[in-house]
Amino acid sequence: MSTQRKDWTGQILFAGIDVHKAKWVTTVRTNEVQLKTFVTVADKEVLLKSFHHLFPGAAIEAVYEAGCFGYHLADFLNTHGIKTMIVAPHTIPKVPGQFVKTDTIDSRKLAAELAKGTLVGIYLRPEESLYDRGLLRKRAQLVKRRVQLQNQISADLRFYGLDFQITARSYWSRWLLADLKALSFPNEYYREAFQMLVADFETIRGQIRQLDRLLVKIADSDKYRQRIQLLRTIPGVGCLAALTFLIEIGDITRFSSAEKFASYLGLTPSEYSSGEHIRKGSLTGMGHSSLRSLLVQIAWLSIKRDPVLLSKFQRLCAGKSRCRAIIPVAKSLANRLRRVLLFNEPYVIGVV
Repeated sequence: MSTQRKDWTGQILFAGIDVHKAKWVTTVRTNEVQLKTFVTVADKEVLLKSFHHLFPGAAIEAVYEAGCFGYHLADFLNTHGIKTMIVAPHTIPKVPGQFVKTDTIDSRKLAAELAKGTLVGIYLRPEESLYDRGLLRKRAQLVKRRVQLQNQISADLRFYGLDFQITARSYWSRWLLADLKALSFPNEYYREAFQMLVADFETIRGQIRQLDRLLVKIADSDKYRQRIQLLRTIPGVGCLAALTFLIEIGDITRFSSAEKFASYLGLTPSEYSSGEHIRKGSLTGMGHSSLRSLLVQIAWLSIKRDPVLLSKFQRLCAGKSRCRAIIPVAKSLANRLRRVLLFNEPYVIGVV
């Protein structure tokens, strides 16, 4: 259907943008009618000019999928009067039996779902917070790589029968590293390759320490200092854990209830109930997996210091395994954490 050059003042239009590295495919529609699908280069200025040229005066709402393109497009369009949301791909409704996927189909689907009002956008973080989160996630990537190197080195020791000479524990001290450097192999070439792994491990560990120093400086800034002190009143929460919660959660007021916060963390059980039969299963696997993992680790520490949480854990252990019993404890801890941030009050041990 041709849009022609008409004045769209006072009309609300919905745009679905399928973003890629080289091009962006955009579909614009009203509530009832699809108006136009067009392609632009991957440039936000060009896209904005296209909106203004094709639909002058219109109030445009836009949406695109979360991914490697970040928030910069949404921030730019929101700044220039185009209300834009980003949606997680797995939350977009799918039609059963549809096996054809193209950029055009994707953009039209986004526009149609936006017009229906079925889409829920993700939280758009302030730009400064994004950089803080980037530092945290760089550290997490380095820690993962450090563990991979530890496993590779340990596997080599085991495979060549050298693990009896060196006992590799979870923490590798400088004495253990010195032993690894002094280790000899019958094959000189392989020894050189093995030492590359040891050198990589030392490099990664040094980079993690550098990032830790940067994160301590961020934690001591005016933006985070007071709230980190409050979170550290929670048993088991240290400086890095407190900073992780603050940066990853962002604005705690966006969770209107404790259940919504628990759902965000992925601490709600799956359920398949019908009629009189109620069946609750394991965790759904949705939500923020790294925060959930961190909260479970803290829960193990907190039951050693908070008698109320310990009592709950012991009661739950009567009917399930310890690993399953700790999950409701972590959920209780999440509720307490939310209250600490909402009301700016310290955690009190021994209070339900």
